[in-house]
Amino acid sequence: MKAILIATAAVALTAGVALADNLAGYYGNTVVTTGPDGAAAKTKINKDGTYVTTLPDGKTTNGTWAWKDPTTACFTQTAPAPAAPACFKIDEHKVGDSWTGKGADGKTDVKYSLIAG
Repeated sequence: MKAILIATAAVALTAGVALADNLAGYYGNTVVTTGPDGAAAKTKINKDGTYVTTLPDGKTTNGTWAWKDPTTACFTQTAPAPAAPACFKIDEHKVGDSWTGKGADGKTDVKYSLIAG
């Protein structure tokens, strides 16, 4: 019985442990997304679940983001016109990192960079 109580207590304690926030290094910084044509968009991801993207032509879009699971975040554009969510696997990164992945369409290879500010 004592072993069951200890195991139950251990499960209860670990259930309250917060998951790592893979976006923590992104807050306050800018994600630069460069497409195959060399055009770059700049996105600021905010800890409050919002984001703002400046497109290559200077126009801006904004929206919200939320965790789908512990490593996948979905971004939903709310302005200008709402768009379907785009979900991405999020790895931890720090300023100065660059990596490749798929764009919002899930097909196009793009380059990502995390820069200060």
